[in-house]
Amino acid sequence: MARMTAAMLADRLGVSRSAVSRAFTPGTRLAPAKRAMILEAARELGYHPNVFASALSTPDSRSRSHLVAILMGDFASPFQSWLFAALTRELQAHGKLPVLLNVDEVEALDQAILRLGSYQVDGVLAVVGSLPPSCVSQCLTLALPLVLLGRSDPAGRVPSIQTDNHLAGRLAADYLLRRGVHRPGFLAGREDGEASRARAAGFAEGLALAGRAPPQWLCAGRYSHDAGLAFCRQHGDTLASLDGLFCASDALAMGILDGARQQPALQALTLVGCDDVPQAAWPAYRLTTIAQPVSQLAQQAVHQLLQHVEGMPLATSHVTYLPPTLICRS
Repeated sequence: MARMTAAMLADRLGVSRSAVSRAFTPGTRLAPAKRAMILEAARELGYHPNVFASALSTPDSRSRSHLVAILMGDFASPFQSWLFAALTRELQAHGKLPVLLNVDEVEALDQAILRLGSYQVDGVLAVVGSLPPSCVSQCLTLALPLVLLGRSDPAGRVPSIQTDNHLAGRLAADYLLRRGVHRPGFLAGREDGEASRARAAGFAEGLALAGRAPPQWLCAGRYSHDAGLAFCRQHGDTLASLDGLFCASDALAMGILDGARQQPALQALTLVGCDDVPQAAWPAYRLTTIAQPVSQLAQQAVHQLLQHVEGMPLATSHVTYLPPTLICRS
């Protein structure tokens, strides 16, 4: 069965092709009864306008494709898929269609940007916490409205939405101190990760305010469960010298927990994660963690991007920090 087109619908109803177009365009002049007739017939016959093709063919600078690209990598971390779900829900609530570019390797970013050039996306949300700082400059070659999540632009060219990771570290330190921990450690994800560095700094500051020495700094290389599990298996003796550990992500903490089940010397280790991904509440983990405000992160990022898309000036150097919260479990 042939797909219903605007021309076919116009012929069926005895109206002009432009009348069909105006019926689907808010704010255009068309008699209410005629608009209602066209929309009702479109529903019955299965017609819907090709918004993407319209945007490509319309020279008006105000035309929109309603596509928003999301640059994201490291889906081995459950936080990434959780944040992606929140961003897509928020974009769809505003009538935008998300387009995912899965950039797991830095080298793939250039190719992703080239592919984006083939689509007239309205803007870009770059979840760059899992990518190095150089990716910000590469993203700017898009010459499109751009908002960063998880990392700020050192040059202050792009607005950024982040959790207050320094505060997350302070909350973790306060919790472990209340639990009587005396030999704490911090397990980072990426060594160059802005979130890891901020969480570590806040953690050390919280300990220092209580008169404690800095934590032992450790690095797993990634934020994933596999990285935490591998670190636990390879560095069990190091972990056994600690009585508390703040992990830069829940996935790392859950990997450590799974590894510790096989090592009696680690049974007394007090763990704190960061993110509060849905898996952290599973009965197998019941992980105490510092929750990122994921829904608010998505709302703020989409709000700022859409303001930019509509031509409203933004303070590009502005970084919005949202507060995390402590979630106590077992």
